[in-house]
Amino acid sequence: MLTTKQDNRLTAAENVAAALALDPTAYAQDKALGLISQELNALLSQLLPLRQQGLRTASQGSTKTKGQRRETLATAAAEIAGDLYSYATDQQDRTLQTSADYNYSSLFKLRPTALTDLARHIYDAAEEHKTALLDYGITPARLQELRDALTAFSGTKNDPRQQITAGKAARIAIREQFNQLATLLQDRLDRSLRKYARAAPTFYQQVLAARIVVDRPGGHKGGGKTPPKPQ
Repeated sequence: MLTTKQDNRLTAAENVAAALALDPTAYAQDKALGLISQELNALLSQLLPLRQQGLRTASQGSTKTKGQRRETLATAAAEIAGDLYSYATDQQDRTLQTSADYNYSSLFKLRPTALTDLARHIYDAAEEHKTALLDYGITPARLQELRDALTAFSGTKNDPRQQITAGKAARIAIREQFNQLATLLQDRLDRSLRKYARAAPTFYQQVLAARIVVDRPGGHKGGGKTPPKPQ
């Protein structure tokens, strides 16, 4: 079964596949985009039958708790990263700038393991420069807040795997397929499309428009709502 959000993402993926099929001559000599189109259709063939099972209602209590802890960690890490970036800019430390160049939105969207690793990296960098960072408002209390948020979130990120049932195993497999779909569309397709903005603007606009995920409400909500993401 799919969540409403997954169903919306699947519809957008269908639209992309249709846009690519509409004008294959535009990328006939583009092997990379041709492979992306093939892989997209293969993923759709696996995911589309799941619609027949209807939409899934998630466990609200557990989802809400995990969402709150994710929000707390992303907020604390983003605030520390902002001050760390200012310090790195003043020091002309490009490496440190890159390490701290994250905002709430980019952190919140990360997968649990990636969010934990990146937040820990931000914490370690701030800890390394903590004396100098006092002038930038990074106090021991704020560092402790980030550390506590890391501990709390790390304790929940593996919850779905603690008691594997047939239903949970299926949902994990579906999530992995949607992760593959996200990688295909966000990492590979978007980069391969760039050149078509000038070379084939009509084709480019068609695929770009198809990429938009429309948040259509479903009969059931598939998880807690994502809170507003400050920049």
